[in-house]
Amino acid sequence: MRPISVDLRKRVVTARENDGQSMGQLARRFNMPKGTVQNILERYRDSGTVAPKPQNSGRKPKFSQAELLKLERDVMDHPDSTLEELRDSSRKKVSLVCIHKTLRKLGFTRKKRVYVRMNNAVRTSPSSVVRGAKD
Repeated sequence: MRPISVDLRKRVVTARENDGQSMGQLARRFNMPKGTVQNILERYRDSGTVAPKPQNSGRKPKFSQAELLKLERDVMDHPDSTLEELRDSSRKKVSLVCIHKTLRKLGFTRKKRVYVRMNNAVRTSPSSVVRGAKD
């Protein structure tokens, strides 16, 4: 959900200061939840600004762009490497799951002990067909 615009936040604070309306009245006037009005007014009271707080951008990536390129080269040079060997060659203190997920983001998948790039090939036979079965 996107934050409420700064313009609307300023109008809420101005209405509170000039008109002296209650939070419930402001909520009805501006068609927003009372809790949102309360949060806007508290933010203005505490910090003097109505700007929204910065959004959480999530966890920082463990691999820089250069390290991703090195990992990709390592996989291309040694496609039969294990996750542990790839982690050791990267010299990063990360879990094996982190290495696995990073390889998936790079587009690699494990096929019979070898890492290969994923392709967009379509299955030619349905999975319900048993191979080698005679009609």
